[in-house]
Amino acid sequence: MKKLILVLSIIFIGCEKNQNKDNATWSFDSSTGDYIEWQSDNDFANEMTNAAFVHLYNIEYEKAMVFFEKALEYDPSLFGSHVVLAGLSPEGSEKSEMHIKKAKENVADNNNTSKLFVSLLDLPRQSRWWPLLGPGTHDKWAEMRAIEPKGKLIHYYYSFTIPGLENKIREMESLLSELKDGVGESESLAVSGDHSYMIAPITNVLGYFYYNQGDKEKAKSLFEEYIDLHPNGYNSYDSMGEFYYNEGDLDTAKSYYSKAVENYFGANTANEKLRELNAE
Repeated sequence: MKKLILVLSIIFIGCEKNQNKDNATWSFDSSTGDYIEWQSDNDFANEMTNAAFVHLYNIEYEKAMVFFEKALEYDPSLFGSHVVLAGLSPEGSEKSEMHIKKAKENVADNNNTSKLFVSLLDLPRQSRWWPLLGPGTHDKWAEMRAIEPKGKLIHYYYSFTIPGLENKIREMESLLSELKDGVGESESLAVSGDHSYMIAPITNVLGYFYYNQGDKEKAKSLFEEYIDLHPNGYNSYDSMGEFYYNEGDLDTAKSYYSKAVENYFGANTANEKLRELNAE
């Protein structure tokens, strides 16, 4: 869905300890910018955070939550994991309040970008996507982007929250060009690291933006591309299911929602839609 250490590289290869350790390391030089400081001294915590972010970007919150919680088992001081988990916990619950408290405590010695990120928790909870998205969040992301324009997590959420659908599309397309082709403003281009794991979720987001703009053919092609880019996930099939659901083709929608559940039985949205469709 976030040194802005969401400018990190994600690859899981094999299961030997030395391989796991290699895959847990960040693949870019964090000294090149004032990124949000997600990194831990614990290799296994980093590996869990890497996996969590893949699912967060892909709006696979059920899996993201598991990996963020595991990261905190390895390193309870990770303010970033606490921020995300505060939003994934029920509003006003003891768990959410605990994560808010820990995030604010743990960010005290980090850089200004990290502190601004944690300050998202101070915004009213007016969106199911809180604290990363919702009313008031764009100003925070704009402040972070002004400090560190190379940060890819920052650029992603800056693009997502900028007012105006045309602006959202322009900024998200710009980010996609940076990641796919290395094309963009020099101060915004990454100087190291492999951010290709962000291409699939950005493609998904653009599908929704174009659908909301009324360009349904382009939206459909983007959702098809998203499935090609993220075939083993579950949100890619959920998105295509939603496309056909909104178009009134319920049988095709049902087939895609079923594939989402097949890939992950805990896919809540797909399961809810299947219950609705099966009851008709």
